[in-house]
Amino acid sequence: MEIYCIDTSSLIEMKDKYPQDVTLFKKVWNNMDNLCKEHRLIAPVEVLKEIEQGDDELKKWARGKGKKNFVKPDKKQSEKMKEILAKHPFLANSEKLGPNADPWLIALAIVKNEEGREQLFSDKYLVVTEESKTRKDRIPSVCSTYNVECINLIELFRREGW
Repeated sequence: MEIYCIDTSSLIEMKDKYPQDVTLFKKVWNNMDNLCKEHRLIAPVEVLKEIEQGDDELKKWARGKGKKNFVKPDKKQSEKMKEILAKHPFLANSEKLGPNADPWLIALAIVKNEEGREQLFSDKYLVVTEESKTRKDRIPSVCSTYNVECINLIELFRREGW
């Protein structure tokens, strides 16, 4: 089963391009809610912190999700995040005020995939982001160095048959 580790950029993309108050897009939001209920749409708690900096319907939506959807880092994730930043320091934007979810997002997917391999799970953790796949200083490039599949929101919709 595929489990999606979603970036703030993808959630903002949903809010902006598929507004909840438009009838046509209600099914998309319901589908995302169902992924959350199935614990197949997760993010590090840092993503929630980034979303909470805004004051809009996305903030309300995110706050309605459970702790299983916005994951607090464990020791393995913290160690992996430090390793990622040592190799890819550009992920920690020193000019950015507030939370910085990118290295945590990648660490979450890596650690969950490693745990699955150790326990022979068939779950596959993918990263969902709207960041450019062609730039070397973005999430998709870093994911590829760790053999973590990285897709965008439209690719998630396609995989789910929406």
